[in-house]
Amino acid sequence: MGVALWLCPKSNSQIYDKLNDAAKAKDDVDRILSASAVALQSLPKGHSPLIKLGKIDSQRKFFQKLYFEVLPDPNLISFARIIREIFVITPEDIEAENRKQNPHLYTTDSHGTVVRRKLSKSKKKHSSRQSEETPVKEFDTEEIRRRASYKAAEWVEKEYQPHLSLAYSNLWPIDNALWRTIRTRVSDHLGVDDVEEGLQDKGFGWDLGVLKLVLCEGDVSEWIVLGSVDVH
Repeated sequence: MGVALWLCPKSNSQIYDKLNDAAKAKDDVDRILSASAVALQSLPKGHSPLIKLGKIDSQRKFFQKLYFEVLPDPNLISFARIIREIFVITPEDIEAENRKQNPHLYTTDSHGTVVRRKLSKSKKKHSSRQSEETPVKEFDTEEIRRRASYKAAEWVEKEYQPHLSLAYSNLWPIDNALWRTIRTRVSDHLGVDDVEEGLQDKGFGWDLGVLKLVLCEGDVSEWIVLGSVDVH
């Protein structure tokens, strides 16, 4: 699945989340959200707001067509590194090592992608006899987790760009006239002189809030919130 972890501002009304196949995914969703909430709450107390908006900007990327920069607060960077290490890099590296050590547990699908074998009930008995002949190799994950920590630290330094998306679009380039219109309308809406100068000293931001696990597959309108948790 392509999933993203969002830290959202609190809503004034009750939040209703649409769950995707809750019976199948609820345990994994709850585990990720619980661990993420613990990591977020473990950050040093008494700091300035975790999410502080900077200037408005635009890139060629669909998902960063129009957005506010989020200032790289050290605690936010630490949180992002922890989540990346635990839920992205480590699982991927362990799975890659498992493919290498136990190729008999995997197959190639119709798209040429290596996936875990899914056995029907009729094949499980045969598989159990076969596994006795080809046992599953165990391997030490300590070194994998150590490397994952370094990879996560490198990722936050070179790739991580915290931001608050305002619009997704394939439109590019944005001409000067349209960019001036965008700046003017957003500036007027927020009651500031010029959003391109940044919102660092304007008090736009929040601390803690709501963590949402979002399934980001297909069209944006089809994205699904798998679960959420309030973090105080």
